[in-house]
Amino acid sequence: MLLESGLELCPGELVWDATGTITALRRPRGPIADLCVLPGLVNAHTHLQIEPVDAPRVFLPWVRAVIAARLATSPAAMDAATRTAARQLLAEGVTAVGEIDSTGRTPRALAGTGLAGRCYQELTGFHLDASASRKLVRDRRGDAVSGLLAGLSPHAPYSVSPALFQAAAKATRHLAIHCAELPEEQQFLREGTGPFADLLRNLGRLPAGFRAPRVGAVRWLERLGVLRPGTQLVHCQELERGDLARIAASGAGIAVCPGTIAWFSRTPPPVPKWLAAGIDVALGTDSRASSDAFSLRAELRAAARFWPELSPQQLFTMATVAGGRTLGRPRLGRLVRGGRADFLCVTARSDRALAHLEPFVHGELAVARVFAAGHEVSRS
Repeated sequence: MLLESGLELCPGELVWDATGTITALRRPRGPIADLCVLPGLVNAHTHLQIEPVDAPRVFLPWVRAVIAARLATSPAAMDAATRTAARQLLAEGVTAVGEIDSTGRTPRALAGTGLAGRCYQELTGFHLDASASRKLVRDRRGDAVSGLLAGLSPHAPYSVSPALFQAAAKATRHLAIHCAELPEEQQFLREGTGPFADLLRNLGRLPAGFRAPRVGAVRWLERLGVLRPGTQLVHCQELERGDLARIAASGAGIAVCPGTIAWFSRTPPPVPKWLAAGIDVALGTDSRASSDAFSLRAELRAAARFWPELSPQQLFTMATVAGGRTLGRPRLGRLVRGGRADFLCVTARSDRALAHLEPFVHGELAVARVFAAGHEVSRS
């Protein structure tokens, strides 16, 4: 049994109560199955509601296609898509998610699936003043449902006004923000020009008299008071000089999505440097519209290709413990007394759990069984 990436109990016995809470991790007191038990995976950033779209792999045209497809999808169909995506993730051992919910429907759609984590309600509105921002945050404040706790996701510096960022930060400690994803984002913040300025102007969302903050995305979030513990930054593809130190000092975490990096043919960011700076870096799938596989195990394999200097232990931590920490749920992604009984089973190859990490990370071990809160939710 692997308790987390660097800690094993072999042979081991896992005991949980009727609520799905782990009550004991101990040496076995009777016969045990010939299985290796690993902590459930944490998909730190995903959009379960978004389905594949027929669009070019260029960001702004792709965004327009995603928005158009979402507007054309009925609420019932969106709920069905959410549940389908959840089943797909559960089957491969994902037991917790950081979901970005643009409609407020995800928590109810996921009720009963067994998934834990955090559901961030998405906020957009570059044109909103303080009063309108407070109203939107009140309207979008989510409720915890089952194992999913609530959070807010002010979408990105190019789609959220300063007042909306500050209203969200005042309402909750737990934020998820797409940050420094594109050169055009940095151009907009530094110069007030480029495709994002044109888009906002065409939509009537660029306030009269707008002046660019003249700093990059990370410094802008720092200035607004949202770069702090409890904030998850997503992508961070285009960090500028000094940003790494700012993020490390702030206590914020980062979620990266290798599938999206490959989808848009981007250069992989320097994740090993981020880890060396002490930042929690987690893995996410993003959406089915920006991933060929929509699989956290595929993200693990891609991460191993992108950053070959990382050990299997480091990669597995990104898919488990680091994900839980960036979601503000530090007991997720690990097996610990008092935590949820979230785990997956693979056929044992060795009497050492740690020996299974490398083949698991590289996709050589099939998931046989998955348990969420002590209930079996998938069996191959």
